[in-house]
Amino acid sequence: MYLTTTAQVARLMDAARTDRRLGIDLEFIRERTYTPQLALVQVAVGEQLHLIDPLGEVDLAPILALVGDESVCKVVHAGSQDLEILEGLAGETPRCIFDTQIAAAFLGYGQQISYSGLVESGLGTSLLKGESYTDWLARPLSDAQERYAIDDVRYLLPLHDLLTRELEKNERLSWVEEEFLRYEDRKLYHPPPELLFRKVKRFGTLDPLGLTVLVELAKWREDEAKQRNRPRRSVITDDVLVEIARKRPSAIDDLQRMRGFHSRDIKRYGLALLDQVKVGLAVPVDERPRLVRRPKMTPEAEATTELLTATMRAISRGERLAAPLVCKADEIEELVRSYNKGEVDPGEHRVLSGWRGEVVGEKLLDFLSGKVCLLNDPVAGRPVFRPVDRG
Repeated sequence: MYLTTTAQVARLMDAARTDRRLGIDLEFIRERTYTPQLALVQVAVGEQLHLIDPLGEVDLAPILALVGDESVCKVVHAGSQDLEILEGLAGETPRCIFDTQIAAAFLGYGQQISYSGLVESGLGTSLLKGESYTDWLARPLSDAQERYAIDDVRYLLPLHDLLTRELEKNERLSWVEEEFLRYEDRKLYHPPPELLFRKVKRFGTLDPLGLTVLVELAKWREDEAKQRNRPRRSVITDDVLVEIARKRPSAIDDLQRMRGFHSRDIKRYGLALLDQVKVGLAVPVDERPRLVRRPKMTPEAEATTELLTATMRAISRGERLAAPLVCKADEIEELVRSYNKGEVDPGEHRVLSGWRGEVVGEKLLDFLSGKVCLLNDPVAGRPVFRPVDRG
């Protein structure tokens, strides 16, 4: 079960290159550190299932060499956090990813179905539960932990086969591949430093000057958390960052009067934080970030948005697609705003481009323009579209 030498790992990854795919799952702890603590690696190649202990002496380099290899499909389930860790260790943007959770959402399994739920629904097998929140850093691992861990990759490749067949049958494989490309976007793993303020709760309550200061504070906190390998909010809480950005203190005494800012943290970070406030205040007015405040919608536009949302859900249900995958609520709202202004540009609306445009976009525009209407079909038991007869 365990691969205990680097040579064994290298041979298995050679087999993965030949097979052109690798099932992979990671167990990790991220609550106490900035960088997630990798605790266990589980891999599937062909019929082989193995565990690799990253806390031992095995070098993970042969696995990491496949992260950016476009010739080997990496099969994961809900893999965003796993891929974040692999990207950080490999120093390469992941390529050729197949996420079984995302693929399932294109086939009527629902949005964000669990691994066990998909194994049961797709393969008819029930998995044992109970180890997902265990301490994976403890050694030795129990037999129950090892069984749970190996099951996490046991069915990845069979699911890949099943879902690929269904996607090809329904002519949706290209749609899914389009969706998987987001995993190949470097910004997913390394957001621009000037946008880190968006990770701070309540950033939207600040004025432009406060936002400008928060940009500098958030960049400083990120660097400090990374350097000390601590979670962001254990360095300085979001509430304190927002309060500093709002009040723009100029002296230690000002910080000491802030609620929730402990004296030990003021002693450690106070001068550095005041420096960041100065940097933010020095940013020219025309370079300060501004949040786009959407004007309140008219009652008529709100009604149209609700109808369009119902239309999108009806289309999604008819196509066996998870509605949140197709379009988000704020995207519907933006489409209505653009249409009412006569400024609909397909390139600016995700729902009008790619596979979404094919399946949903044209119908939404037909609905908005009054070419079709949405009716309840009592026989089919679902909403249906009907052309509007203007004669």
